[in-house]
Amino acid sequence: MINILLVEDNHKVRELLGGLLQAQKNLTVAGKAENGLGALRLLQNGLQADVVVADLNMHDMDGIELTEQLMAGYPNLKVIILTMHAKAAFLKRALAAGANGYLLKNGDMNELYQAIAQVYAGQTVIGASVRQ
Repeated sequence: MINILLVEDNHKVRELLGGLLQAQKNLTVAGKAENGLGALRLLQNGLQADVVVADLNMHDMDGIELTEQLMAGYPNLKVIILTMHAKAAFLKRALAAGANGYLLKNGDMNELYQAIAQVYAGQTVIGASVRQ
């Protein structure tokens, strides 16, 4: 079972994604946060996660800054940035911060499910629509 921490500032998107991820037999949504600060609080309070799926643009602490903080304090966590930004500059910043995956929100949900398993297994994943 892979424990997911979902970090997304849009409540509706967070709940929809959380439900879709939870419905997968090999995934558990261990926690949800609306920004990076909330995610760090959950982890500091003992939340156990294997993979963080985080939005790029969020208030208070965005996905890049969260990734940097996670790599400093929780280096065994895997991070997937899930965003609407396909520009190479965002991808480069995310990977430089330590992200293990970068996917677009308009991609197929199966791509996200596979990416979670792949980054959990130690691979780096860049979504097909980002590479185009």
